[in-house]
Amino acid sequence: MSRRLFEEHKFDLCDKVLSFDDFKPFIDIEGGFVIPEEQRKRLVNAAEEMLDREIPQLYAHEYMMFRGNGNRSVFEGRYFPRRHMLLTLALGEYVDRQGRFTDKLIDVLWLILEETTWVVPAHNRQRSDMKCPLPYAYSGEVDYIDLFAATTAATLAWVYYLCRDILDEVTTIISDRILYELDRRIVKPYTCDKFVYENFWWSGVKGNNVNNWCPWIVSNVLTVAALTVKDTATRADVVSRSLPLLDNFTSIYHNDGGCDEGPGYWNAAGGALFNACLVLYDMTGGYVNIFEDPLMKNMGEYAVKVVVTEDRVLNFADSSSRTSPNPMLLYHWGKACGSEMMTEFGRWRLGGELMSVSADTSLSYRFMRFLTTCRLEKAELTVPEKIYIGGLEVAAIREYPELSRGLYVALKGGNNNESHNHNDLGNIIVFADGKPIFIDAGSGKYTRKTFSSERYTIWAMCSDYHNCLTFNGVTQRAGADFRSTDTVYDELSGKMTLDLTHAYPAEAGLSSYKRSAELTDGKVIITDEVLFEEEGTVMCSLIVREDPSEVGEGFFVLAGRRVEFDSSLTYSIELLDSSEPEVAAIPGGWRTDALRRITLTEKAPVRGKVYRLTVS
Repeated sequence: MSRRLFEEHKFDLCDKVLSFDDFKPFIDIEGGFVIPEEQRKRLVNAAEEMLDREIPQLYAHEYMMFRGNGNRSVFEGRYFPRRHMLLTLALGEYVDRQGRFTDKLIDVLWLILEETTWVVPAHNRQRSDMKCPLPYAYSGEVDYIDLFAATTAATLAWVYYLCRDILDEVTTIISDRILYELDRRIVKPYTCDKFVYENFWWSGVKGNNVNNWCPWIVSNVLTVAALTVKDTATRADVVSRSLPLLDNFTSIYHNDGGCDEGPGYWNAAGGALFNACLVLYDMTGGYVNIFEDPLMKNMGEYAVKVVVTEDRVLNFADSSSRTSPNPMLLYHWGKACGSEMMTEFGRWRLGGELMSVSADTSLSYRFMRFLTTCRLEKAELTVPEKIYIGGLEVAAIREYPELSRGLYVALKGGNNNESHNHNDLGNIIVFADGKPIFIDAGSGKYTRKTFSSERYTIWAMCSDYHNCLTFNGVTQRAGADFRSTDTVYDELSGKMTLDLTHAYPAEAGLSSYKRSAELTDGKVIITDEVLFEEEGTVMCSLIVREDPSEVGEGFFVLAGRRVEFDSSLTYSIELLDSSEPEVAAIPGGWRTDALRRITLTEKAPVRGKVYRLTVS
């Protein structure tokens, strides 16, 4: 069941949005925005490191690369460090108050204010009336906000809030320019119905499904309003417009809180919603509060549930293999929602150390909150032995309640129209004693191809390069029609069974196909029940990070574990090509020069057969 959280809570915002003068960040924390002395020293040290660095310069020809050859990393490699430098210098000057960082802070700040657009090349909106390899928003009218225009704006808002008095000692023009640009580039388009409806596809106002863009942008716009907008009516307008947009995001979630964009996007999806809720709570003096709603708790705990080992997660969809949930986010989210699972994991991951002070400009409101946190006592960690996220049709079982002990298996269902989708229905992931056996390769660097009609020409997105079956040489297809059905989950054993007949197009020739995964008596068992309409061929793909140490008739050995398969299958192994830019970084994420694909191929066509793959 989808939830529109803010609508359900029936918030009446009349006279509830605080004025600029009455607003204070982090009102639920004693003392509010107070940075501990230990962190203050580290912030000054980080700012000192910036003094001798060149300010990254942005070039038009590098902006145009994305439309030319699909490269987005060259421009972004200058764009993001510039913003990181800005916030680092601002925090250093805010806590140091010696004027050592002011000149460079102003230089970086002024360069960002002078940028024609804060929209990155990959998000530059195309217009039918002009060729747009460069931004068109130089004429004074900004009609579009992307992820990074919003994050830039929120960063500037914090610079204004923290350093206004310091800047005004030099000249008030700087603060005035910040307010002018934030109003022109963010507040006005966000409060213009025409622009929102025509250009803000990420808002969901046309009834379309949304993704992480929605809460990410909304939370940063709210930050701008909270920290810089002085007209109370405009502040209230921004808040009232934000609630239904955030509801468009919560409405795509099932009650169990699973993130269909994968754990790599949890930080910027559910984590961005948490960021928005923090700002809303403070802007309304604690009136708008949904932290205690069960969905909020479930959305946070999802990140813990999908942890596989100390540095690996269930990286379904566009997720790096080495993603790890932000421990400070888990701790604060857990405190707000009353989740021991989250606070315990956050404290365990921090290990008694302070959080990094590396300036996070993506969701800066929560980053600033995290800076107020003193050193936390280390916690012991226990993890659930069985998880089932029914909305996503993801199940996992581990042999023991420790991260790096025993066998672990996960199985994924769902549909092939999920956000950041890979064609991966029926994909299995298997680890043993913290070591990978069968892996999801994950995603690499984003280029123009990644989010285009060519997406599924990238091997990492395709079912025959996941731990899935291929029938008659036919792989899974993308789209909502390609899905798992009749899912059965046994709560006692943790076994999940998927009907995957409809994950494949008609030319696969399937009459029926079911896959199940279970862990019993120290053994992972994957069962495939295949029935063709006529005789057909079967190939099983298995993605691994290294060559087996031993291969024999009907078995091979990986990471010290014996993998057995049906003797009618022929074993083969190949290195996966990582020469294309979209996949070049994937092997490094697995600490190897190249991934391998094992294929187990039926020697002769069959009409129907039951296959079992075991790991022991």
